[in-house]
Amino acid sequence: MERTDISFQDNLQAVATVLSEWGQCKNELDDYFKNRDSDRALPLMKRAIELFEQFLIRSNNLSPDKYCIKDCKIKPVNVEERLGFIVSRPKLFHSYKQLVELFAEQEKQVAKQAALNRAKNKRPD
Repeated sequence: MERTDISFQDNLQAVATVLSEWGQCKNELDDYFKNRDSDRALPLMKRAIELFEQFLIRSNNLSPDKYCIKDCKIKPVNVEERLGFIVSRPKLFHSYKQLVELFAEQEKQVAKQAALNRAKNKRPD
């Protein structure tokens, strides 16, 4: 699989934008689920799912229009199955909690990969 010609800087900006929007969505979703208002949470959950998919693809330095989740090398364990559950039942509180965990796990994976890349670049050949 060949990486796209999207610049690393553009992807960093896209990831930052996605995470910022996720933070806003998460705060609203917290309130909706705290008040057991899953009907009002539904459109926001759908948007949050889209944001996670964008985050996953962008954090793998892939282009969203050319690649899918299966092409990602950096991803949470069982992401396809877990995301399938969330997509099929977006009104459930458990789906929301699972989505929160997926975002957190992907952020950790990205940080780990960045640290490994920095260490690799500092190593003398």
